[in-house]
Amino acid sequence: MTAPADKRPWRHSILFIVLIALLLRLAVISVGHTYRITPRRDHFQFGWEMGRIARSIALGQGFSSPTDLPSGPSAWAPPVYPYILAGVFKLFGIYSPLSAWVILALNSIFGALTCFTLYEIALRMYGLPVARAAAWTWAVFPYAIYWPVRVVWEMSLTAFLLTLALLLTLQMADKISRRDWIVYGLLWALMAFTNTAVLSLLPFCLLWLLHRTSGKRQFVNLMLCLAVMILVVSPWLIRNYQTFGKFIFVRDNLPLEMHIANNDASAGLWTRSEHPGNDPEAMQRFQELGEIRFMDEKNQEVREFVREHPDRFALFTLERAGYFWIGTPQAVIVAGYNLIVFRHTTFLLATLFAFGGLWLTLRNRKPGGLLLACFLLIYPLPYYLVNPFPRYKHTIEPEMMLLAVYLFWEASRHQLGWPRKA
Repeated sequence: MTAPADKRPWRHSILFIVLIALLLRLAVISVGHTYRITPRRDHFQFGWEMGRIARSIALGQGFSSPTDLPSGPSAWAPPVYPYILAGVFKLFGIYSPLSAWVILALNSIFGALTCFTLYEIALRMYGLPVARAAAWTWAVFPYAIYWPVRVVWEMSLTAFLLTLALLLTLQMADKISRRDWIVYGLLWALMAFTNTAVLSLLPFCLLWLLHRTSGKRQFVNLMLCLAVMILVVSPWLIRNYQTFGKFIFVRDNLPLEMHIANNDASAGLWTRSEHPGNDPEAMQRFQELGEIRFMDEKNQEVREFVREHPDRFALFTLERAGYFWIGTPQAVIVAGYNLIVFRHTTFLLATLFAFGGLWLTLRNRKPGGLLLACFLLIYPLPYYLVNPFPRYKHTIEPEMMLLAVYLFWEASRHQLGWPRKA
């Protein structure tokens, strides 16, 4: 553990951990046949709305039609992942098993690379033993493997990019240059195009950097960072304005997501019959009105619900906040037994371990502790208003696992003394 890096065996390097993580994920895809995505509903589970948009792009119809019916141009999702998926479709076939294997392999690459960023973050914050333990845990932990090898969605890419942003933030606090600020702006622009929700963390990262690197010059560089980000994001915003005749910041489906979770038929979670991707009547309505008018209609409906039932909206929000951390109610049938209680318990334990590690991090004044607090406290806030599906939490699960590993590492250094008989 204390040997110089150039004298340690190769199997002790972070690259070895990344390689094992990738090979393990590829083996699960290939041996477990997770690339055999169900063809039900014309392969709708193959990326859901993102898959539909990617199909439209691959067919030469542009960024459009996020449901089964043609509905014209769309701003339903951020553009990065649909375009990646569309490229896979163009090369390997639309909704083909080979395309599924390739996109899940790409997800696995992002998941494996997260071992590296997690290692570097832990090395700066906690030291080498915790860094190695965190990287190995992320490499082999079954739940960390599940999402990239089973689900066609952007969360593995977003999780990697967010750990990379955290790493750069920590590095810039020690040594910073104008080029670093430019790269930082480019990275956040990429994340805005991947998962817009992570932008809620940008102000806190910038404020933390300003606090650690005071001076007028750094404030000027911060403005440069924001200018670079706005410059990169602007073409998509201009596209949205020219296409829809109104300002849309990257994506436009928030009114629908809020409506299906907050309506007269809802119990705090979403109602499937309101979603155009699940209900033929809603899909027909979506096609007739077009995306913008449909979203405007849902926006009006959710405003009316909140105005008429503020108590129910507040209760639903509290329920969803709890479900974000303990998992949404979902039957887990194994050998005829419903293991839903076990499911909630495992989610709850992971949450308790993460917040326990956060408390220790703050108490021990580890560098970056406040940043990790923002990750756990700020990022989930938008999902308390909509649907707290477990895959949305995967974005911050590398940080949660890092905190849990630190908690166990600190616990291992203390021995409990049992009282002895006289």
